[in-house]
Amino acid sequence: MRGPTSGALFGYIGSVMALSPLDTFYPPLNETSYIANTSVGTYGGLYQAGTHGPTGGKPYGSYDYCSMPHPREYQLPDQAAHGKAKLTKLIYLQRHQRRTPYNILPGGEDQAYECDGVRPYLYGGPNSDHGMQPVPVYAQTYEDPNDPFKTGVSVNSTCQYPQITIGGVEDGYQHGKDLRNVYQKMLGLIPERPNQRVWFRSSESPLTQASAGAVLRGIWPDYQGALPLHQMVSSVDTVNAGYSCNAISSTLNEIKSTAQWTEHMKVTEELRSRLALMLGAGTSSWQTTFDHFCDNFQARLCNGYRLPCNISNSSDCVTMEMAEEAFRAGDWEWNYYWRANEYATKYIQAVEGLFIGEIVSDLKAALDGTSSIDYSHIFIHDGDIGPMLGALGINALRWPGMASNIAFEVWEKEGSKFARVLYSGHPVQTIHGSLDWLPLSQLINILSPYVPEDIAALCG
Repeated sequence: MRGPTSGALFGYIGSVMALSPLDTFYPPLNETSYIANTSVGTYGGLYQAGTHGPTGGKPYGSYDYCSMPHPREYQLPDQAAHGKAKLTKLIYLQRHQRRTPYNILPGGEDQAYECDGVRPYLYGGPNSDHGMQPVPVYAQTYEDPNDPFKTGVSVNSTCQYPQITIGGVEDGYQHGKDLRNVYQKMLGLIPERPNQRVWFRSSESPLTQASAGAVLRGIWPDYQGALPLHQMVSSVDTVNAGYSCNAISSTLNEIKSTAQWTEHMKVTEELRSRLALMLGAGTSSWQTTFDHFCDNFQARLCNGYRLPCNISNSSDCVTMEMAEEAFRAGDWEWNYYWRANEYATKYIQAVEGLFIGEIVSDLKAALDGTSSIDYSHIFIHDGDIGPMLGALGINALRWPGMASNIAFEVWEKEGSKFARVLYSGHPVQTIHGSLDWLPLSQLINILSPYVPEDIAALCG
């Protein structure tokens, strides 16, 4: 692999091994030299987990793609010490827990994913316990060896793609337990039983719905009832790219026409060519960004599998060094999409502006005392977490990992409202400073420019 194109990173290399957990969230992503510098490794990031069990990262709080830190080792803000302030509202956004990949290698998968350990339940029932209750059926994936369409790419799996894995379910339960310990037992906000002042939402994806079930069970381990998980109609959903907007694709084309994006493609040309030859991944969808490669490699490593090999040559395999360069390129791309390019504001408005507007409205209701919800929990995707962090002005944006989370906390002190914003357990470090404690009105002002005044005009 080529070395760095400038000396800008050399000051970082010697200290990479001594990074604090918070530091691992903020690598120097504005230079393409970061991508090709093998000395950087993962910049303290973690990319491996077993098939089973929750992950915690070592040390806890580090950037852990397989399971981003839950708010476990919680530190009260100084302003809330000695009971001088009270937490009055929590808006909690999280990506789903870990899963199988979206993107199957075009040349074929040389390992079989095993999903018999998790049951994706699929059934409907009446809204009363007194009516007929359905059998709790679940999906059991299988393959027919005589299927005439079972040609070409080899998958050989008991999983759907994507699908939450058993490790994702188990980590989701731990995620909920951690939320209960902090926001119920320590801070007294989440009630002991669900009530009318809690509210839950997901995208239409089974990934977010399955994550919700696991996380909420961790919060309320003894609750026996059912809970509503609100969802919008998929064609107009304000999360997970639900609505149609021409400005999204046109702005993305502008982003990929910049000199910086072109330089990034040059820096990664050698790696992309090697992967294309090895894995049969030479099509444009695999070669124009690192989304597909990273997704495939991350899903393998996060569920106890090894990196892939050529389907026809078991000695021709992706090395960890190659995967690390792909991950650095993926991080660079996410930072460029939502932070570093000249079209970032317009892109965030088009992709996520309506959802940001919903959060702003909720925060305004908290500010003026009209909010009817104390705790809302919204299960979404990396494509929602990324632009939200971009709107907050995060200093450096790595790819939001599995279960990455943003906690919007509203505090009241001496009659005034304040905000605190945590990203995977840490106060977000931004161009506006650390969002550890600021007037709630200031947080609203930070987010408001990303809410489109006229979404119909913006989207054409």
